[in-house]
Parts: sequence; C-alpha cells; structure tokens
Amino acid sequence: MQATISSKGQLVIPEALREQARLKQGDQVDIGYCDGLIVLRKRQPLTAARIRALLAGGRQLPEMTSADAGQLSEAIQAVRRDRRAAKP
Repeated sequence: MQATISSKGQLVIPEALREQARLKQGDQVDIGYCDGLIVLRKRQPLTAARIRALLAGGRQLPEMTSADAGQLSEAIQAVRRDRRAAKP
C-alpha cells in the first residue's frame, strides 16, 4: 500500500490497515523510528490487569557467554579495588 504525506505532515492510514489494526477515530498511537521504518502501534491503557500480566510474564535474559562472564568478573574486581582504596 502507498500513502502520501500532506503539506501539514499528515498521513491517512488506508482503511484496510486501520481495520486490521482495529484503529478507529480518536484512538491514540505510539510512533517510532527503527532501522529505516516508521512504526505505529495502537496505544493501550496501562490497567492494573495489564500491569499484573506484564509482571507475571517476566523477562527472558540472554544466556551469558564466557566473554560476558569475563567482563563481569573484571567489573567486580574493579569495584572491590576501588572500595579497598577508599577505606581509611
């Protein structure tokens, strides 16, 4: 699909896309720019139920590599050295 930006910077989202995204008049959207793409996302209110669901889902962290472990060890040692040096 193609659309044109007006002289005021406005853009009409084609009806088919609005229907797919369930966007209607008055809805708010978050807009961002990432890797050459302009991204629109329907804003969802932050309700107590949504907060609980987000917290319950947790966050998956990537596996630690040996390089990560080495950097972590170096950072810990640097903090310990600084603490020892700061003691009277």
